[in-house]
Amino acid sequence: MSAAHDERARLFGEVADMIVDIAREVRLRGAVDAPGVPLNQTHSQVMRFVHAHPGEAGSAIARAIGIKRSNVSAALQELRDLGYVTLERSTTDARAMQVFPTALAEQTVASLRGRWGDLLGQAWERAPGDLDDLVRARETLTALMAGLRGIRDE
Repeated sequence: MSAAHDERARLFGEVADMIVDIAREVRLRGAVDAPGVPLNQTHSQVMRFVHAHPGEAGSAIARAIGIKRSNVSAALQELRDLGYVTLERSTTDARAMQVFPTALAEQTVASLRGRWGDLLGQAWERAPGDLDDLVRARETLTALMAGLRGIRDE
């Protein structure tokens, strides 16, 4: 391999380390619990996806977020029991169920994003960057996520 390839791989490795560490910090300080029941990472991922894509089927949710269908099914049942989602028969396929967020899910996702935004905003105030840097970081992370999803779907 070339020196340029090695340097590129090293830089991406460092970025991945930072992303994992940032995600851990955000999860530690930005958790949202259901009434009396802590929501786990799978619950959070499923609920955030349903919030962004109401009406999707469980299989589509599993494919999109990269979690086993059985784990998504269990999370959907738990989220339904907690009042976060509703399951309705598809209007186009009577065998399929569509998943919709409830008002509680909408409030929880808004609270979660608010906590995350406040936390990262406080961290950003300590960083030397400006808003343009933040916009470029978001665009870069969006491109990386799209690339990762593309690799997973191959």
